[in-house]
Amino acid sequence: MNKIAEIILDIAVCGWIVFVIIAIIMTLSSCTFNESAKAMPPVHTLYDGLSAEEKEIYNSFNAEERANVNKNTEMHQLRQALDTIVYVW
Repeated sequence: MNKIAEIILDIAVCGWIVFVIIAIIMTLSSCTFNESAKAMPPVHTLYDGLSAEEKEIYNSFNAEERANVNKNTEMHQLRQALDTIVYVW
């Protein structure tokens, strides 16, 4: 009887070890730290012509917002894009 109990206990221990390992693997694979961040686009070529306040607003943008603002080719378009993005909530 003791032999059967030992065998069942060994199977249960192995089952728990496998369960814990699988749980750890699933937890680690669900973490988002392995996603790469979007690269920040370069500063607009007209950046030097902006005022200090406009530069501050421009620098506060994330990569997606900066990429959208960088599509503007003229200074008045760039300034308009800065005002539009800031005041739209």
